Amino acid sequence: MTINERLFNVMKDNGISIRELARRTGITASTISDWNTKHTNPTAEKIPVICDALGISTSYLLRGTEETDYILTNEEKNLIETIRNMDDASQKRFLAYFEQMYHKKEG
Repeated sequence: MTINERLFNVMKDNGISIRELARRTGITASTISDWNTKHTNPTAEKIPVICDALGISTSYLLRGTEETDYILTNEEKNLIETIRNMDDASQKRFLAYFEQMYHKKEG
């Protein structure tokens, strides 16, 4: 299945019209319509915008799989950013605490 086919299948499955996708993405309806009628694919810079608007991963749109691409929630992104901004000692304490919590949950 091509990128074009996956795009329009997702739109169909979710009841999203060309006009609605255009509204969500800022891409003109005529451009989206051309992808459908001319069987062409969106350009690389439009792929992330389309995926965000449809709630799918770039991995799915490009390859048809969800193997390595994760869509993070805002909370997850904030947590990652917070951890990245910690000094090394704080990161180690956080990870040790997390490990303890995780293992308690399993047991």
